[in-house]
Amino acid sequence: MTHLKHCLLLLIFCLPFAGFAQDIHQREAPSVEELLYKQDPSRARSMFRKDKYLVLEKVRSGKRTKFYKGDMFRFKTKDGNVYEDNLYDITDSTFVITSLNEVMNRYEYVEVKISDVSRIYKRGKRPIRFGIANFSPFAYVLIEWAAWNVNPITNPKLILAAGLTAASPLFTVLQNSTRSKRLTENYRLRVFQSF
Repeated sequence: MTHLKHCLLLLIFCLPFAGFAQDIHQREAPSVEELLYKQDPSRARSMFRKDKYLVLEKVRSGKRTKFYKGDMFRFKTKDGNVYEDNLYDITDSTFVITSLNEVMNRYEYVEVKISDVSRIYKRGKRPIRFGIANFSPFAYVLIEWAAWNVNPITNPKLILAAGLTAASPLFTVLQNSTRSKRLTENYRLRVFQSF
């Protein structure tokens, strides 16, 4: 009798899950194209249209960073002009970006030769901010004051906390200075085509 009760109890608990299990088997699997478009739309568009794309290649390690049409591309030319705009078109030796003309207040197409590019930027320039997070080194001094009754004025760690707080904007300056890759014999910009 107890065995029958256990089987009935097990059936009551498993019955609601049976509906969910059937739904998974009845679903249609998404195609490879749908999965690629969901993961990276610009890459998928380039692959299926057989478009060209830019590749920043590190020669010694073989590491490659790809830039497709529609991606944000940040670079500096040999003239000293810095662009941070979307890629519009890519040919064998040039690429076209959409740039905002602030005088006319409209977007224009700028064609740039690949040989004119001198630097590639990995990310945008970060602004220097000074907020409450910069004062986080003082938290340990305050915890010592609250937990062990160490006077914060005479605490020897106060000098270290003040130094870290004052140096925190310098960390942003260091990050901004290491965000670019200069095109040399180790880094080169090339054009590839999907096939």
